[in-house]
Amino acid sequence: MRKCLLLAVGLSLVIAQGRMARAQTQAVADLYPPVTSSYPNIAAFLDVFDTNGIFASGLQPEVVTIIEDGQNLPAQTLGETAVPLQIVVGVNQSEGLDIRDPGGLSRYDRIVQVLSGWVQTRPTDLPDDLSLVSQTGPVINHAGPVDFLTGFGSFKPDFRAATPNLQSLSIAIDTAAGQTPRVGMKRAVLFITSHMDDPNIVSEIQQYIQHARDNKVRVFVWFVDGDLYGTTTSAAAFNSLALETGGSLFLFSGLESFPDPETYFSPLRRVYSLSYASAIKSAGEHSLRVQVDLSSGVIQSQEHSFDLDVQPPNPILVSAPLQITRQASAEDPFNTKVLLPEQQELDIIVEFPDQHPRPLVRTTLYIDGQVADENASDPFDHFTWDLSGYATSGEHSVYVEVVDSLGMSKSSTSIPVTVTVIQPPRGPAVLLARYRQPITIGAIAIAAFALLAILLTGRLRFPSLRKARAARLADRDPLTQPVAADTTLPVPTTKDKLKRKQAAGKDKTESKPRLDTAPATLMRLAPDGSPATDKPLALFEREINFGTDPVQCNQVLDDPSLSPLHARLKRLEDGSFLLLDNNSIAGTWVNYEPVPLEGYRLVHGDMVHFGRLFYRFILRNSPPVSEPVIEFQKPEA
Repeated sequence: MRKCLLLAVGLSLVIAQGRMARAQTQAVADLYPPVTSSYPNIAAFLDVFDTNGIFASGLQPEVVTIIEDGQNLPAQTLGETAVPLQIVVGVNQSEGLDIRDPGGLSRYDRIVQVLSGWVQTRPTDLPDDLSLVSQTGPVINHAGPVDFLTGFGSFKPDFRAATPNLQSLSIAIDTAAGQTPRVGMKRAVLFITSHMDDPNIVSEIQQYIQHARDNKVRVFVWFVDGDLYGTTTSAAAFNSLALETGGSLFLFSGLESFPDPETYFSPLRRVYSLSYASAIKSAGEHSLRVQVDLSSGVIQSQEHSFDLDVQPPNPILVSAPLQITRQASAEDPFNTKVLLPEQQELDIIVEFPDQHPRPLVRTTLYIDGQVADENASDPFDHFTWDLSGYATSGEHSVYVEVVDSLGMSKSSTSIPVTVTVIQPPRGPAVLLARYRQPITIGAIAIAAFALLAILLTGRLRFPSLRKARAARLADRDPLTQPVAADTTLPVPTTKDKLKRKQAAGKDKTESKPRLDTAPATLMRLAPDGSPATDKPLALFEREINFGTDPVQCNQVLDDPSLSPLHARLKRLEDGSFLLLDNNSIAGTWVNYEPVPLEGYRLVHGDMVHFGRLFYRFILRNSPPVSEPVIEFQKPEA
């Protein structure tokens, strides 16, 4: 009777202390560090416990307010998620755990049965992290359920030789405070102990309470001992350890049934996952906390600081052409109204230097600072540049600008693009060539119409038979016969024939000089530099104009890349030739270099380009080729 009374008094004392601790407990909101990998959407885990230390289930997003850098933002999502636990079983070896029942089963054996049954029936979809420690150190360290059962069954401590102390509690809290393998996992210690006779246990255990609270480790205590030890100082100290860390104390004197450990751990397997749209638009350190509106009042979590790299998107033009040539199509080379191409397709890629891809809201193509094309929806990476309005050659700056969902914008590097416009040849000859078929048909039609008009007006008459007979009689009349004149010429002498032959040769030479007498020629070359089949151009005149206009040029070259008056070639007094460009579009080139404004003195063998036409300049009296000179240098002593 006395033993039962003492046990009742002890239990009453523990329960009273528990009620006092719980009465002083407040609701708690525990925010985990935010996850910024999906910025501008930021996610985090949140624990909410009511005033009784029970997980507050069923909260809606409306009761949670995100406070980011002091600015209130709504939570987009809030949902409960099941997570595994990090659990450490700590065994404080002592003789009290080896007390046996009438059947010879020790109290520790009963604990092994209860814990083994719990491990086998716990939620299989949650891979708990399980450990077992004692005074001697870790026995099973961060193992899965299967390995934990194997190690736990083979652990046979010598309780009779052991002295109980707080070393196993210290090792258990340190093991539980280690890095959890998954965000949101909670930490718990199930500490199995008997009474301790240490008179300083109350003060000593405070440091372990603080260590557990700093690392958010809940300590559940199974106080296994005789019924007389429920009122001891150590029982009260372990009860404070449990209550002040969010756990609970169970007293076992040999008659009670051990509780199912899952009743401790089940409330800890829930956590809230929340997400919100961040308003951060600058790189640096930022702060985050949450406010939860519960029926019992408003609570706020602790504040987390985190670094975030935020940069505007970077647009890059892909394979932008440096030169675009507009000219008439090959099918209609004389069309002056339609030049091709009429548009240029441009593509871009958009990089996010901060490694946080996000949606785009606008991309704009600028030509010379003016908007040429714009995308307000997908696809954002393609533009069309309208070239139909470019009738003259010139250089234009091209760049693009992008704007993301945060309103951050950036422009690409400006790229110069040269648009060369080659106008088709002009003039009467070109007009006749272009409209040859319509003109021919029109001329035939006019001739047919004139012939028809003559026939219809009766102006075409056939001679009658009478007039034909009179004409034959007139031919036979001796009076009307013509008299033959004396056409006998004197026979030329040999001297006269020689003079006539020399005069004829002189006239022929002066009218058409021979090619080999020209001071210089331009030999036509194929694009690969081999001689073409075209006849060389003889350079007789003092000044030769090259181009497509037969009125302005005395050397007409038929190619669409040439201007009407493309270039000039002057023969100077010293016999050299000076080549000048006449502001042509396609340009005049010597040895692949553009002709300067002051002109270029041609030398034997120079390669000359008029637009796309390729020639080699050849002097009739080419300079001798200089022989190489080999000098020998005497080596120094």
